[in-house]
Amino acid sequence: MNDRAVVAAAWQLIDSAGVHGSPVILEAPEDTGLRELIAEVGRRAGRPRNLAMGGFTDPSLTEHTGLPLVEPFSDGLSEMRGWAHGAHWIGCGRVAGAGRERTVVVIARREDPAVGGFPDGVSWAEKLRILTGWVPAPRPAVDWPAVEAGLGTSLPGDYKEIVDLFGGGGFDEYVDLLVPGAPGMDLVDWAKSDGDVTVLWKPYAGYPAPGGLLRWGSSEQELDFVWRTGPGDPDHWPVMVGEFGDWQRFDCGLGEFLVRMLTDVQYGFPTSRLRVHSFRAYDLGSVGG
Repeated sequence: MNDRAVVAAAWQLIDSAGVHGSPVILEAPEDTGLRELIAEVGRRAGRPRNLAMGGFTDPSLTEHTGLPLVEPFSDGLSEMRGWAHGAHWIGCGRVAGAGRERTVVVIARREDPAVGGFPDGVSWAEKLRILTGWVPAPRPAVDWPAVEAGLGTSLPGDYKEIVDLFGGGGFDEYVDLLVPGAPGMDLVDWAKSDGDVTVLWKPYAGYPAPGGLLRWGSSEQELDFVWRTGPGDPDHWPVMVGEFGDWQRFDCGLGEFLVRMLTDVQYGFPTSRLRVHSFRAYDLGSVGG
């Protein structure tokens, strides 16, 4: 069995019955190089993260960032690269034991971080509140009919719920929420002024062009956080994140996107590697979870 056959066996297991109990460890042939094995898995799973290098295991690992891949090895683990892939973790590593070093592929069950640990039936906005430990403070209510009239469109319901719950501010000091009436961060003002920069959004146009992009967030990371608008229900607008015209599309609402941005390493944002999340209000300080 060569490296491709070992990886193919791992994918077959994931795609069929999956892993529901203890992690499954597949041993590669003795002459299999770790680099080749990582490249083979990466053809489908993308870029890995380093869980163990040079005999040192990342001490910050949790069940949400890859710990299930290293737990089967009490000692002797020298290298481990890991990927979050749907409902599973998959890892490639080198482990010493019984007088020899083995190259292995590990498959472990992965709990959806955007589902586990929350009460049943809560909204995505409420999940954000639980994640950040935010305590809502009294604030003037947003006049949503007036805002939507000014924009010429209805807005997604989860966005309005998040604004009503949090007000203006930022999540994990990574993305700031645009809020109607917030000085310098007014959603309507930004929608009007973005016409000067949407040339950088190609191949997309800015709102109110058909299918145009409407910004809902701002970031010091030089990222554009937008919805792709459409003629249908705004609750179905996808979230898009762009960097100099390179766009990622997330087919979910804003609330689910923010929860997964904070918790799901599969989304690839650095916030997903934090143990504690926070919301910092523009004028109320920060409350951490």
